[in-house]
Amino acid sequence: MKIYLFVLGRDPELAIAEIKAYLEAKNIEFLVMSSNYKIAAIKTELNNPEAVINELGGTVKIAEVISTTNLLDDVERNLENSELYRGTGNKAEYCITANDTRLESFVRDYLKDYFKRIRVKAVYKKDAEPTRLLRKNFKDKMIDIVIYKNMIGRTLAVTDVLETKYRDVKRPSVDYMKVISIRLAKILINLSKVKENGLLVDPFCGSATILQEALLRNINVVGIDVDNESIKQSRENLEWLRKNYKIKSEYRLYNLDSRNITKVTKDIDAVVTEPYLGPYVRKLPNISQARELVMELRGLYYNFIKEAFKVLKPDGRIVMVIPRIRTMENRQVVIDFENLAKEAGFELAYKPILYGYKNNKIGREIYVLEKIKKYSE
Repeated sequence: MKIYLFVLGRDPELAIAEIKAYLEAKNIEFLVMSSNYKIAAIKTELNNPEAVINELGGTVKIAEVISTTNLLDDVERNLENSELYRGTGNKAEYCITANDTRLESFVRDYLKDYFKRIRVKAVYKKDAEPTRLLRKNFKDKMIDIVIYKNMIGRTLAVTDVLETKYRDVKRPSVDYMKVISIRLAKILINLSKVKENGLLVDPFCGSATILQEALLRNINVVGIDVDNESIKQSRENLEWLRKNYKIKSEYRLYNLDSRNITKVTKDIDAVVTEPYLGPYVRKLPNISQARELVMELRGLYYNFIKEAFKVLKPDGRIVMVIPRIRTMENRQVVIDFENLAKEAGFELAYKPILYGYKNNKIGREIYVLEKIKKYSE
């Protein structure tokens, strides 16, 4: 197995959980050697890093490690033995993303000298963003290096933010007050461990962001929403997707209350959703208002997951976004979702993960539920 450096997005804990779930679902052996808020070093085997990063939502870059030592003579030897610049032009750029390391200045000086020796005029850019790397055609005209501790990696793949933006803005019907990001949709799907040709259900499907990202992974989907306009938007977006991408899997849409899930589907491999989080608020609620909202949502969520239990396969997962409501008294009001889940026959796959910005009026936690074994047998 090789060592890869995964450069993480703004939610590192969530990104690492996603990577683990993704590799487990693919039956790919791996070992997380080390990680921090920016980079994870993982020993594994990736046959196609570009395909992997396009399916991940929380990873920015993947680099293959070419050196694992702090001894400068050995570092130089390892760099000499690596095929660094693969372009044919006489102008190039080199970029370095460095974290928790003392090797950055040495590698930068080495690359400066390296380009002089191969007679290529090169400009140094620090920590290039994926958009720049894509627009500059980084594989042919750049060297992008990631350094973490004593590990030096050459970037093999970057997240295709241009393609993601295209899907986001070109789909015909989106209510941005309700929709979740494509990035988050990918993360939630991966946390569910749903496999190709499996069945994923989003019972609060909105504009179908989760459904579209699952379809692109050859996963069959069912979308449910109590709002008729949301179902209309979903249908328009998924038909647009079918016309513009090669979609092999199937979708079904139902204008129903999520608690009627058992009436329209069964043998579900995964439920993935950001449910109704309460009404849009312009100002922070007081504690009393927040508690009232939490009680309303608690009843909705409990009745839904209790019904979902009946049609979810024994090894299936529910991945849900649960709100944390910040009040004008600067308190956090939360749903006792772990106890609620246990009452419905589920246990947590791991502790909930915070997502998003701390100062949002409605914070978010990602919960991953699995059936309690004694109830699913």
